[in-house]
Amino acid sequence: MLKHVGLAIIAVSVVAAASVGGAVAMAGSCSSGQIMKTGPYTFALTIGPAEQMYSAAQVKAKHPKSGEVMLSGTMAAMSMGGSTRHLEVHVCTSSGAVVMGAHPTIMVDDPMAKTMMMSVPIATMEGIGMGSSDYHYGNNVDLTAGHHVTVTVTLNGHHAVFHTTVPKAGAMSMSG
Repeated sequence: MLKHVGLAIIAVSVVAAASVGGAVAMAGSCSSGQIMKTGPYTFALTIGPAEQMYSAAQVKAKHPKSGEVMLSGTMAAMSMGGSTRHLEVHVCTSSGAVVMGAHPTIMVDDPMAKTMMMSVPIATMEGIGMGSSDYHYGNNVDLTAGHHVTVTVTLNGHHAVFHTTVPKAGAMSMSG
């Protein structure tokens, strides 16, 4: 009897560990940040501190432990004024699969800024060591902490409109 109880505990532990692993994989896709569903897509927006961005060749040569590996596109010029943030949008299908190789547009409207509408230069990237579950679109962009902004993501005629406040440099914005 004890042998069967022990096996049952091990089986439950294995299932729990597997489900935790699945939660970790999903956390990098469309289950964290500010989430919006529209049409066949789920979009997840996060705005955080500026990220160091590397090409695949730089990652191979330098072995960085953090930052982003750019898969396409280029890194936007960073501000010297300390207002650069990393804006990223994860795109998934309604079933949760990560959408790769798409061509979304990302527009940021900041009514308090001098230039009211900004088009984000799209780079596709993944967090260093995170793999395709963290595949996302975006770039480092100049945004002012505390400003209320509207981020509009458009993909294949579907629009996700996020209303959020730009966080301070060390924080991540995940609420609207």
